[in-house]
Parts: sequence; C-alpha cells; structure tokens
Amino acid sequence: MRILLIDLVSDDCVASATIAARLAGCAEVEACRPAFDGSGPRGNMSGFDLLLLVGDDDAALLKTCRRVAEDSAVPVVVIGPCDEVETAIALMKAGAVDIVVRDERGDWSERLVEVVSAARVRARPRDRQPYVDEGRRLEQIVDGSSVPTFVIDGSHQVTHWNRACAQLTGIPANEIVGTGEHWKAFYTEARPCLADLVVDGTVGSEIDRYYAGKGYRPSATLPGAYEAEDFFAAFGDGGRWLYFTAAPLRNARGEIIGAVETLQDITEQKRAEAELRRSEERFRLLSITDGMTGLFNARHFVQRLTEEMDRAERYRHPLSLMMMDVDDFKLFNDTWGHVEGDQVLIRLAECVTACLRRTDQAFRYGGEEFVVLLPETRVREALAAAERVRALFRESSFLPEGAPALVHCTASIGVTRFVPGESSRDFVARADRGAYEAKRQGKNRVIRAFPDSGELLD
Repeated sequence: MRILLIDLVSDDCVASATIAARLAGCAEVEACRPAFDGSGPRGNMSGFDLLLLVGDDDAALLKTCRRVAEDSAVPVVVIGPCDEVETAIALMKAGAVDIVVRDERGDWSERLVEVVSAARVRARPRDRQPYVDEGRRLEQIVDGSSVPTFVIDGSHQVTHWNRACAQLTGIPANEIVGTGEHWKAFYTEARPCLADLVVDGTVGSEIDRYYAGKGYRPSATLPGAYEAEDFFAAFGDGGRWLYFTAAPLRNARGEIIGAVETLQDITEQKRAEAELRRSEERFRLLSITDGMTGLFNARHFVQRLTEEMDRAERYRHPLSLMMMDVDDFKLFNDTWGHVEGDQVLIRLAECVTACLRRTDQAFRYGGEEFVVLLPETRVREALAAAERVRALFRESSFLPEGAPALVHCTASIGVTRFVPGESSRDFVARADRGAYEAKRQGKNRVIRAFPDSGELLD
C-alpha cells in the first residue's frame, strides 16, 4: 500500500519521520512538504492509495484538505488536533474520509494503524461520497471527543450525546438520545437550546429572548454558528459557567438537517476574571485612599473637584466646599508625639464621615488639613454640616501617654460656594481663607468665605 504523507507540521520533518516509522510494517510512505505559494503540496498525488494530511493548525488543515480533495480521487485521512467538533465536521465536508485525533493518553499511533489497515486500495469517486458512512464517522468523532457535545436532528431529537456531555450534565446518553428533552439537562422549564434555534433558523429573532446579556454572538470561524455563555446553578458544587457553540449540519443541498452543540466549562476562567476585577478595585481604592485616615487622598480630590465643578456649571446646580484644619496641631505633636497626633487626625476623619451624606466626599488634603466636597448643597446647608463636624470633634477627648488629664482638640473650618467660571485654584483658595479667618477669630469655629465677585448658585 502506497501512502503520500503531506506534512504541514511546523517542526521540519519530525511528523513525517514519526508517522513513516509507525507505518513501516504495513505501508510504503512517501512524504512531501506543502508549497508556500498557495499552489498546494509538492509532488504528484497520482499512484497513491491513501493521502495522509498531518498538521498542527486546524485552519491550514482545512484549507489543504479542500485543495487535495478537489485535485485528487485518492482518499484523504487527516491527522491533527481537531479540538472542536465543528472543525472535524468541516474537514469531513471538505473531503476527509477519516480523522485521527489523540486518545485520552495523548497518543494517535494506534488509531492511525487501524485506519490505514482498514483502508481499501481504490480511488475515491470524483463525487466524493464518504469513504465510510457519514453518520458513523460523526458518531465516532462526537463520542471520542473530550468536549461535551450533543447533536440534534431537524425534528429536534437528540441523535448523539457523548460521554463528556453525560459526565457534565449527570444524564446518561440512553436517557436522552431519541428524545427532544435535552433542555432538561440545562433548564428547569422547557425552552430551546442554542442548537434548537440554529435548526429552526430563528436565531436572529429569538436569541434576544433567551440569551440577552449572555454574551451571544455569531461565530468568527463557522458560518451559521453562534456562541454564548451562561451560568448553570445545578451543575457541580455551586454551579458552573459554560461557554457553548451551536453550528448547523447541512445535507448535500445545503439544507439544515440538524445542529451540533459543544459545551466548555469556563468556571475557573470566570472565577479568575472576578478575582482580577476585585484585585483591580482593591488597587484602585488603595491608589486614591489615605492609608491612615481612610479618607480619599489629595490626588483623588483634584480629579473629583474638576468633575464636580464641570457638572455644577453645566447643570447650574449648587456645589459647596469645606476646608478644615486642626487647631494648634503642631503644639499637640510637639507635646505628645506624632503617634498621638495621628489619633487626632483619625478621630477628625471619623467625625467628618459621621456628619456627611453619602453623596458628599471627604479627603485628607495634606498634614492636618481636610477638605470636603458637597455636591447639590447650598451654602447654608454646608454651614450646618460644618457646624456638626466642629461640635462632634470638640466633644472628642484624647488621653496621650503621660497626660495628667483628658485632652480636647478643636478644628477651624472655612465654607464657600462655587462661582461659575472660576478656577479650581480660586475655589479652593477661598475655602482655605475661610479656615484661616476662623483661626484668626479665635479658632474652633466655622466661617463662610464670600467670593469677591461672580454669580452665586444659591
């Protein structure tokens, strides 16, 4: 028996030598490399009993299989990854009479010897009728695949339900094959699976109804196929995420006579994506948060200030700003130490948080200075909020190490309103002047800072 081996594997001659050695006892193997100008494999294909097409890329295998099937009447057997059932079906339709894939041990050699031994020394008819029964080949491919796969016919009856699908769903093939109840493996109520929509040709009109928000999309590689993903709570311990693809099966006239659906467990991928999002959020919060007080930091204040000023000016809504400073903080630090001083700042941050609304935003501006943005807030409301902060902080007490009695601290607070058209620098500087004026007037008080000019949104 003469075999022409067309080697598409990227590692030069390795596949050819391996296959030739394995078939040495039952066939004469001659290898050729493909031409790289698109003209097909090098060498004359006549005079051979079988063409072995071996490769490590499904797309290249499919393209070459079509070409050699058109140019030769010799049966073609494909040796390759063929990881997707849809790819195997496409290869059969392109003219392959059989496909050799790796078994559960990762080996293909035994299967290859079986195929070669069973091959008939005769040319394949020019009309390219299947070398073996197409239904049998489909069954071999589906059942031998490690990818959970099921097939339905044109009347929505299950014709194939492979071992991987039975293991995933917990439903054996003998309970499903021959019925139209494959939906029970996935859903609690009767509804079409993706394969059913492909068979009916209603993907375009019905897919939104059943797969909205589930990442459905046309397949980028298989015409007429669709992909989607969903969470199935009944699968496994705690449910599983599945990515599924449904592709049409067509007869010689191009009519849809069924569909094949493959399922891929992407639970670990989804968990990894969720953990990545949580990590990104944690890092984002760390990057905008003051580590000691838990308030937002000065860098985030600059960003949020610009955004709130733009929004206030665009919609003509009020925006207030509160600037506060711990009174005599340097003296406190010099007397009791910076560790005790940190406790004062932490307590002021707690008072600010306790007195504000959820829409307000507090920031540690630097050192003992704090700033608060109050969107949708008129100045009298901002003054009332500042007074609550001042009073609550004044009531707080501290007992530094070595202090003979409780120590109380106070804060001076400046409050102002945004004036349309002014810069962020002027807005912040005016609130800071209010805090300075509060200190000048005796500390522990709230002072409203008025703009020199401009329209007030009050």
